[in-house]
Amino acid sequence: MSICIIVRPLVISCNTSSKLKNPGILFFLIFVLFYSCVSGQKENSVAENNENLMEYDEDFDYITQLEQDIVGEWANISMKVWVKTYNNSDTSFIVDITEETWEMKMNIKPIVTIIREDGTYISEFRNSFDSLIYRPEGTWMIDGDTLIMEDHQAVYTYQIFIDGDLAEFKNLIDWDKDGKVDDEYFGVQRKNN
Repeated sequence: MSICIIVRPLVISCNTSSKLKNPGILFFLIFVLFYSCVSGQKENSVAENNENLMEYDEDFDYITQLEQDIVGEWANISMKVWVKTYNNSDTSFIVDITEETWEMKMNIKPIVTIIREDGTYISEFRNSFDSLIYRPEGTWMIDGDTLIMEDHQAVYTYQIFIDGDLAEFKNLIDWDKDGKVDDEYFGVQRKNN
């Protein structure tokens, strides 16, 4: 008769004699090994739960801070879009707009967006003569590091990072309207208040 006790990949004890001499010791070893494995799992489980709670708390704090930081009046100051397959061709290019070139290249003043604490926002698009030409409004929310804005036409999502009075927005968009959401958008806005 051959008896082996294997815990994890480690062989603990092996008896290859034809007769088991002391079965009490064998059962005691099995009990000790089983108990130590189970109690170790409980300790690991408690540690993992505490770790998950800490991660959740950190995420909660980050989201809460982001929700507080995003409230206010923001103006676009720069934008870069990497258009990867212009009109479904092999042509790609980068649209690079700075604060200094915004009005000249976009034919509008920098877009101003007011984000309110109540979960609503309003954006104002004004031409070079400061006349209001478009004013979408809608709702916003934060999900992780993502700002989700919805108006009557569409839902916009941006990965967002705020540092002081500057906010960075990243997203994949369909800049060239070729039906592919493959153009990389990176925008920077400055808080006005």
